[in-house]
Amino acid sequence: MAMPDVCKVPAPPSPSPVPTPFPNIAMLNQADGSTCSDRVRIANKKVCTVQTEISRTSGDEAGTLKGVVSNTNMDKMTFKQGVSSVKVEGHDIAVHLRPTAHNGSNANAPMGTHVAPSQTTVIVSG
Repeated sequence: MAMPDVCKVPAPPSPSPVPTPFPNIAMLNQADGSTCSDRVRIANKKVCTVQTEISRTSGDEAGTLKGVVSNTNMDKMTFKQGVSSVKVEGHDIAVHLRPTAHNGSNANAPMGTHVAPSQTTVIVSG
């Protein structure tokens, strides 16, 4: 989750849009499976690494005129940092409370964080 994601919202009858802050939320269950682990599984689910992408975020849907800085909305989320001491298929594992980037490479939200663990079977800290 990243906050605020400032997007332009149409505000008729005003001739110009209103910059409005929104949360930008990415859900791990929507991760692009081709960017997750191929062979390694935890709790019978693919593992997220720093290579994992979530192609669509939510929370800023009302910002139909797109982000003030990024000129995007509902764009992808990527993990910016994992745990280098734990690798899955050669990549750092993505873990709870590590930084994320929202809205692609033109992020208009400050760096986000992974705030909800996807599983509690294997706990990785570091």
